[in-house]
Amino acid sequence: MSDPDEKMLDRKGIGDFVSLLVRQLKYRRDDFKTIGPMGGFTSLIDLGNIAIAFNTDGVGTKVLLAADANKWEGIGIDCVAMNVNDTITVGAEPIAMLDYLSLRNTDPLVAKELGVGLNVGAQMANISIIGGESALVPDIVNPIDVAGSVIGIVQKNSIITGERISDGDIIYSLQSSGLHSNGFTTVRKILKSNGIGMDEKFPGENKKTSEVVLEPTRIYVRDILDIVNIVDIKGMANITGGGFKNIVRLKDMKYVFEDPVEPQNVFKQLKELGNLTWNQMYETFNMGTGFMVIINEESKSDFITTLRTRMQIREIGHVENGSGIEIPKYGVKIEGYY
Repeated sequence: MSDPDEKMLDRKGIGDFVSLLVRQLKYRRDDFKTIGPMGGFTSLIDLGNIAIAFNTDGVGTKVLLAADANKWEGIGIDCVAMNVNDTITVGAEPIAMLDYLSLRNTDPLVAKELGVGLNVGAQMANISIIGGESALVPDIVNPIDVAGSVIGIVQKNSIITGERISDGDIIYSLQSSGLHSNGFTTVRKILKSNGIGMDEKFPGENKKTSEVVLEPTRIYVRDILDIVNIVDIKGMANITGGGFKNIVRLKDMKYVFEDPVEPQNVFKQLKELGNLTWNQMYETFNMGTGFMVIINEESKSDFITTLRTRMQIREIGHVENGSGIEIPKYGVKIEGYY
């Protein structure tokens, strides 16, 4: 893959598009006010003592590889995960979800496996899927688009916004399960250019490619909800599209990752096979860190004690006055969000 930029997303273009769209959304009700600006991981509506968190997201082009492998259960889990992992970034507890499926055709296998996956994801996140919509639109979609919307609740005085992040705070990584559900435009191009089929062994693995790339997104809901009332959390970031740049959404500071997680084999292979730079990797993938939590030094003991038996956590960096992202080990320097 000598031309990595050809099929990588134009994130600046996406940012400009969204910014222009949002500037047109000027009407607001006076009786239900929003809390905070648009552009965070989730949106909040003020209901007095509590706030309602709203967010929506989809699985993206990962569905194209699921179609190649004809494996759909993990896609249902992904749909739940992509939404609830955003909801918890403000300390909100996700409670309910609606799914939206755009279909090219009605395949019973897809319906059954997606339904099983959505149900498994709902159990993991402790939410109810209370409805949804399925639309048969063969002229628009091929083969399927899977998305959802989640609502959550949070006591207004417990909302975590990132505003309190300050110089000297530390950044912890919660390990990802793999690729999660982002960067698949790039993944698909790399697999295709290297002639790697879904039923073949993935390089450096004893697993099929389908098992590696379709590994479901890890759901962090129960873990985070168990620590928000114990640990003084300054900010949380779901590391999805845009990779490590997601943390800049919290507050304009300098985030230095001097000891990043060792990326799983899937990331190392994609980098080599795709001839990608470290900057491109960290701006596209989660690189082994699916979720980040920012705390102060005094909170380390409680944080580690609560989570260390549940998953791999690691102190990966710190916050400084300034702007941008640095990963000195790999010579990565990133400015701004897009």
